[in-house]
Parts: sequence; C-alpha cells; structure tokens
Amino acid sequence: MSNYSSLEKRARETILRQMDELGEITTDAVAELIRPHYIFDIRRFRNQALRRTANNLMRRYKDDKGVRTCFNYKDGGVPKYVNVDKTKNLKALEDVESQLNKKYKGLNASKKKVTLRKQVLSGQIFMKDIEVK
Repeated sequence: MSNYSSLEKRARETILRQMDELGEITTDAVAELIRPHYIFDIRRFRNQALRRTANNLMRRYKDDKGVRTCFNYKDGGVPKYVNVDKTKNLKALEDVESQLNKKYKGLNASKKKVTLRKQVLSGQIFMKDIEVK
C-alpha cells in the first residue's frame, strides 16, 4: 500500500474491475464498493482535508473577469501556486503553460473517445471502422 492510498492495491484492482464490468455507476455505488476495504487514519485525513481546502481556494481564485489566475507548478519538485497576473517568474509561467497544454491534449483525446462512442451507438460508424492504436 502506498503512503497516499486508503486502499490496498488488490482491493483497488478488484473495485476497478467491478466498475469496468458495470460500465455505468454512481459515486454512491463506488463508495459502497470501497467501504469494506477502506483504511482510515484520522491524522492523515485531517492534513489531506486541510491541503485540499487550501488547493481549492487557490484554484478558485479568479480575476475580475472570472478567469482563473492561480495555477500550480513544481519548483524543484516542490508544488507551488503562481498568480499569473502578478508573477515575474518566467519559468513558472512556462511550466503552467506546459501543464495546460497537456490537459488540453488529454481533454481533446477524451472528447474524441466520447464522440466516437456516440457515433458507434447511433449507428453512424461501426466498431470495425475505428482504427485501433
């Protein structure tokens, strides 16, 4: 088990396999699959909750036009946030831009996957016509 997981590796694999078999599932149903395997450490979870709250606060910080202004990046392996409107750190801005480009590419790949699946389900294309990569 890793230091950051509340689930043993085998339990996580079992739960993911069950989710895969179902194809569609609610968050509550996944929580019920997790419940018997969940390991709770109150100190660790309190610290995680504090960090999550701090991260959420930084991520939701926006300018007067409603555009996000704080982004995380790593400075020598240490996660930090940078206010893109105020920083003079070019390297931080380059790291943020690189991270945003990766997210953009990942979202586009996911969007393409959804679009293809919709086309298959609506009969516009057939599974055999989809190129396997």
